[in-house]
Amino acid sequence: MPSYWLKILLATLCAMAIASLPAAAQQPLPLKGGKAWRHKHSGIAVPAILGGAARVQGMAYAADELDVGLSYVVGDAAESMSFYVFRKTNGAVPVWFAQAQWGIENRDTFGHPAIAIAAQAFTPPNQSTASGLKAVYEPRGGAYRSTGVAMLQVGDWYVKLRASSQTRSPAGLSQWMDAALAQIQWPREIAVAPEAVPISDCPAPLSFPIAAKDAPKNGGADMMSGLLSMAAAQSKTTQTPATVAALAAVRWCRDPDLGGNTTIYRQNADSENYLLAVGDNGNGIWVGPDPGAKVIALTEKDKPAELRFAITALTATQNIGFAAQDRLPSPQRVMEIVAANRRVTAVPTWGKNKTISINSDAL
Repeated sequence: MPSYWLKILLATLCAMAIASLPAAAQQPLPLKGGKAWRHKHSGIAVPAILGGAARVQGMAYAADELDVGLSYVVGDAAESMSFYVFRKTNGAVPVWFAQAQWGIENRDTFGHPAIAIAAQAFTPPNQSTASGLKAVYEPRGGAYRSTGVAMLQVGDWYVKLRASSQTRSPAGLSQWMDAALAQIQWPREIAVAPEAVPISDCPAPLSFPIAAKDAPKNGGADMMSGLLSMAAAQSKTTQTPATVAALAAVRWCRDPDLGGNTTIYRQNADSENYLLAVGDNGNGIWVGPDPGAKVIALTEKDKPAELRFAITALTATQNIGFAAQDRLPSPQRVMEIVAANRRVTAVPTWGKNKTISINSDAL
């Protein structure tokens, strides 16, 4: 797949994710010297000194603390930690952990490092299930001796910890990361998260023998899909044994790598839906049967159901609906549509704004 499309796609999604920031792609977080920083939505409080490393900066990558990062350094960057919190809008811990792994494994800084401690589940502080994942690597080049990543879910938020050291062994780095996680103040009550299972390859990758084309325009279906998207994003999931069991039953698998940290993931090897994950901070594109068309079909039983497949970009603040297709589109087709900015609807999923924006030219 041409890298051109990947670069354009990533730039488009980043523009969507930061659309509500006032001036730039990122803004400094207000920090008080020597004081812990508290994430106002999750309640997570991260100390100014983490694992013996001093906090050097904090950055917001999306509005209203929906995607933030803190950086910690020991000495002249001989050791470093980065702590991230970003909103859970799609996927699962195994998906975004795998995306973070790709970022480590393909960084020249670490010389395409070898896995030293394979991806394994762990039980995060204040939680009762092994809902987190961690892996540690041994660099094959450069100044670093070890590097690793841990990912977990805290309610409606994903948390990622990255660490690198020029002096610690992989085992020592793993212990350092555990100690840092133990120093963080976590919410006392955290909704039960499903046990995390490292990603494996799908039994057979998706195939697209017939190229998808634009489906006939249907403004009613587009509007209904937007309403359903808003309702789903802003609703609170009730924690019951049934919902927890349903989440635990989902196993994500991965199709072959598309390059540029863009990958297809599927739930239980589903052949009608897929998530196209872009980067490692929660931005993705969900592709599957159009829910709005399904609802309308129920009210028009005298008409044959229209086959439409929706393309929805999922960011921290909004869902963007693109031109519907007449069959499941290939990731290449999806990338072309998104890169061309053929959007139909923009649905806010955070804050007080409940207005769905519609591109009249696309209807």
